[in-house]
Amino acid sequence: MLKNYAFLFFLSLFAFAQSQTTEYSGTVKIKGEDYPLPGANVVVKGTQIGTQTDFDGNFKINVPDSLRVLTFSYLGVKTLDYKLGEERFLEIFLKEDCTICFFDSQQIGFHVQSGILNNPLGGQFEFTSPIMFGRPVLGGSIGYQTNRRENRFLTANLDLKHFYADCGIRIDLKTSLRNLNFDDRIDSNSYSVHGDVSLRGVKLIAGFSNIDFVDVDENKTVRSNGPLVGFGTWIGRPFYTYIDAKTSIYRNLSEYQVEAKYTYKRLSSFIRYTKVGGFNELSLGVGFEFTYYLHKRGK
Repeated sequence: MLKNYAFLFFLSLFAFAQSQTTEYSGTVKIKGEDYPLPGANVVVKGTQIGTQTDFDGNFKINVPDSLRVLTFSYLGVKTLDYKLGEERFLEIFLKEDCTICFFDSQQIGFHVQSGILNNPLGGQFEFTSPIMFGRPVLGGSIGYQTNRRENRFLTANLDLKHFYADCGIRIDLKTSLRNLNFDDRIDSNSYSVHGDVSLRGVKLIAGFSNIDFVDVDENKTVRSNGPLVGFGTWIGRPFYTYIDAKTSIYRNLSEYQVEAKYTYKRLSSFIRYTKVGGFNELSLGVGFEFTYYLHKRGK
């Protein structure tokens, strides 16, 4: 009988301790943003005691004094276990949980391209490597156009794609070469090195260019270095198109490059405009891309 009374006594003490609660309130926001997060789950860890934030991201919850951790969760953000202290009003910042998937590795593409203005015949080859060191991909392309006589237009690119990537931001490192001869009067050779910073759908481009340009008719020779600046964006439905625009600013000369590229499944097409001095070219390309696979050979 005495043992039963002792058990009931300790059970009552435990129930009393559990019945002592403290009210906590606060606001839940996305880290780095100045807006509240409605509908976030707020739960006393290890229990079913919980609530949700209201439209303004505010919450109130009564927490048993014997428990000291609140769990905050929401779709698309990292779950946070918050240890309670003396503060009764909490300002909680949740970090976006972005699982970044890139689908541009191990790709090969072939395009037939035509210059509407000067070089009607040509093609372009593109490739990307397997993923290296967990994230970056090495990519490149080479294109050639000609009128089968005096005109030629060669382009080549080598890129380190998603050199850095995090929630909402991506950095690519790129190099490019452009070599052209037009009507035996314009000869130009230029190269560029630049970085592309993509931030929530907008791309900012900055870098460095060098050119060796000769226009015989205008008796003009330019050998110059200069900055490269530009921007890019992604246009969604119904176009699903990437657009890049860049300009290189030299001494007494500028070079312009604009490209729009559309991809649907394995098919892709692009339109590209290039201008340097008295040379203009509008190129159209259409082709296909496919994924290659690398298999380890058995011994």
